Amino acid sequence: MELFAEHGYEGASIAEIARAGGVTPAVIYDHFPSKAQLAVDLLERQTANLLEFVGEALESAPEGEAAQLRAGVEAFFTYVEEHRFAWRMIFRDPPSDPEVAAAYRRLNGQATSAIAVFLQRGNRGALVNYEDPDQTAQIFAEALKAAQNGLASWWYEHPEVPRETIVERLLDFAWVGLERIAAGSRRGGG
Repeated sequence: MELFAEHGYEGASIAEIARAGGVTPAVIYDHFPSKAQLAVDLLERQTANLLEFVGEALESAPEGEAAQLRAGVEAFFTYVEEHRFAWRMIFRDPPSDPEVAAAYRRLNGQATSAIAVFLQRGNRGALVNYEDPDQTAQIFAEALKAAQNGLASWWYEHPEVPRETIVERLLDFAWVGLERIAAGSRRGGG
């Protein structure tokens, strides 16, 4: 995972991966038919771990949109901090390999859908003010996910910034809009 995270899919060779794992390339091929399948398996496992980690935080969070958002954002950045290479691998630009690129798109879609469900659960009443509430939840989820991923990428290059600061800045940025939506307010006062 570290090699995929640091060098990207194309830059990580099976020989390097085997060497880092203390095995021969043949051992890797005993378990995975290709480098692509190894990458897809790692992506699927780490994405599932991330979604489960955030989901558990949301389940145990206090009621209310602000507390739920804080719990989700805090869990996301805790995961990023504790699983640096997993996160970097999940959110790198997808490689040119069609099988791995398809896995990136599919898993990215799962993440967006999970965030949309969270937004719908907390803001269902406010989303009915939109022509297509489900589509609106998907759009807002994609925007929130992009903000988190962008900030996590920036944080990867600035590890001296404490996680608490990262969480607070994202909440400062995202909550004002989400709070207004939850209150039934939209751009232009409507």
